[in-house]
Amino acid sequence: MRSLLLSLFCIGLLVGCKNESEPKSTKENVLTYDEPRYKGDFIYLADAAVLSTSDDIYAVKIDEKVTELASKAKEFQRTPYDMVQVVVTGELVPNPLKAETGEGWDQMLVIDKIIEVRKSKSSSVIQAQEQEDN
Repeated sequence: MRSLLLSLFCIGLLVGCKNESEPKSTKENVLTYDEPRYKGDFIYLADAAVLSTSDDIYAVKIDEKVTELASKAKEFQRTPYDMVQVVVTGELVPNPLKAETGEGWDQMLVIDKIIEVRKSKSSSVIQAQEQEDN
């Protein structure tokens, strides 16, 4: 009786495995590269946007993503001149203003995605304001 049950179990297992389709490759869901992330202090004024990272300073292309980032940044600013810490992804391109006028930073960041926005700990405007409050 035991051998009969064991035989039926093995046959059922073999038949069940043959009906399964092969799993689809997960390669199409996996990114082959990581988008570069840029973390630093961001400020946006009427005609300029700048991202200051630990390594470099970039001009930021003013478009709808920067407008969205600026509106999120307002929640953390005491004054319009306060910087906020951001983490974004994007692409670095040559700064067209630098080519035209010779002024500005060498590279411009075109933001693709906003990952994080928070109050900056290194903003000199915030530090000066806190000293006045004491």
